[in-house]
Amino acid sequence: MRIGITVLAMLLSGSGIAWAEDRPLSAAAYLDGWLARFPTRATAAGSTRFDRQLEDLDADDRRDWVAFNKRAMRSARRHLADPKSPMDSRLDMELVLREAERNVYTFEALARPERDPLFWTRIVGNASVFLLVRDSRPLDERLRAVAARTKLIPRLLAQARRALKTTKPAHMPRPWCELAARQARAAAKFYRQGLPKAASGHGPKLAQALKDAGTTAARALDAFARYLDQRAETATGSPRLGASYPELFRIVTGDPRSPDVVLAAAERALVAKRQEAAVFARKTWPEIFPRDAIPARDVDVLRRMFDRLGQDHAPDAEAFVADYRRLVADSIQFVKRHRIVTMPDPLTLRIDRSPPYFVGQSVGGVYPAGPFNPEEDTLLYVPTPPADATPSQRQAFFRDFNDHFNVMITPHEIIPGHYLQLKFAARHPHKVRAMFPDGVYVEGWGTFCERLMLDEGWGDALDRLAHYKKQLENIARTIVDIRVHTKNMTRDAVLAFVRDEALQDAQFARNMWTRSITSAPQLTFYWLGYEAVYGLFDSLKADAQKRGETFDLKRFNDAMMALGPVPVRHYRARFGLGQ
Repeated sequence: MRIGITVLAMLLSGSGIAWAEDRPLSAAAYLDGWLARFPTRATAAGSTRFDRQLEDLDADDRRDWVAFNKRAMRSARRHLADPKSPMDSRLDMELVLREAERNVYTFEALARPERDPLFWTRIVGNASVFLLVRDSRPLDERLRAVAARTKLIPRLLAQARRALKTTKPAHMPRPWCELAARQARAAAKFYRQGLPKAASGHGPKLAQALKDAGTTAARALDAFARYLDQRAETATGSPRLGASYPELFRIVTGDPRSPDVVLAAAERALVAKRQEAAVFARKTWPEIFPRDAIPARDVDVLRRMFDRLGQDHAPDAEAFVADYRRLVADSIQFVKRHRIVTMPDPLTLRIDRSPPYFVGQSVGGVYPAGPFNPEEDTLLYVPTPPADATPSQRQAFFRDFNDHFNVMITPHEIIPGHYLQLKFAARHPHKVRAMFPDGVYVEGWGTFCERLMLDEGWGDALDRLAHYKKQLENIARTIVDIRVHTKNMTRDAVLAFVRDEALQDAQFARNMWTRSITSAPQLTFYWLGYEAVYGLFDSLKADAQKRGETFDLKRFNDAMMALGPVPVRHYRARFGLGQ
């Protein structure tokens, strides 16, 4: 099925929304069109309307999609320019405008479908995950949807080849080809080996259908990987955005400053945060290393402390999962006892390892309930070392995901961080806000929660040091992202900078390089968001102190959920501080 302008018109008219080029496009109409264009994302959001479909993105479809988004941009700008527009609808249309601008820039200016094979392999990577892990519907029903969607993967990959074949080697980045080839092979392994296991015990007919669809999809994915290997041999394009970065940065972050201004601020922040961390490390040194003299250089103090973090960790995956369950339970009680924020009721959270049939694909992480089924369970699939990991790789994994990192990151990822924020967003009556959230707000809230919980008494000195290490990483992410794309920072320079200036481990440095060339400017969200949310929090506390009033922490945090994940400047205005 090709979802072009005609089909979108049918969908919108079917929901009572007129399709006339001279009529304004509402936020609800844009969301309907968006869901129809991206069935895998609709499934992730809890909508079941397109579960048996897969993205259809041939050349005509892409042109239709750009035209649809340009129409949405015109409608949104007219709405925002009208002083009579209600605030709630203005917030919705601001997010629609940003999403539409991002789509037009991605499809037209950056030409991602034609230049970036990761654009296509990411769709395949998400095609089956939510259908398999969500259990609010019978598994047989979901497996039939998986089979139908899996049958369409060869068609999608054929569209990918047609899009990519027109791109000259000078415009095709080799790292993107190599990463996408690995993703394609991992997906092939899942569809060949894992998918039939998911159907075990659910009837021979359904099991055979999944096996047949999976085998065909795996062949197509293997062939696509070989095609990308060939393209990688001649690809000489740069993954850097260069002159395109400032506009994408503006669209995605909403930050009015130039990347150069943000970079300079982040560089100053890194120096200041390293000094702050060193002061705390020196203060706690006698507690951690009572027999050792404190090194003269701050960098040596911090390296020794950060190395110490990795010594405390779970011995195996079973203990690791059990630790997370305990930490989440403890954090819930801590939040209630200290009146930090109102907890969503009921608590719909499950913590486990990812199902064993997800061979080849990594599905660790938080899978939130979407706005179309907000009471669905949120799944926390705790990351664990792959089954074929060597003893040294397993040791390195548990050293990185050590006890102190886990204590620090639980408030970010779960309570009162992403789980809580995403649950409130899913329940918000304006679904657009959950579907097109402000990423700076989202990551800012999670990072703010790390600091907030520690300040309220969560964790010990080593847990706070883990937070300092994470803050150095987050600031470095902003610096690296901007330098890579606007200053031609090389991979070797990134690895050296992250190791020597941000004091991170080698694996973190390698991951940062990969993320910077594949997801810009998302890496900037963490530091920008923390600065925005913590800055608002700090200003309100200071104001309360000047007036001789007691700052109500719970009231502040509850209020930060009220509008949903919108830009922080709207929360500043809500609190009377202006935008």
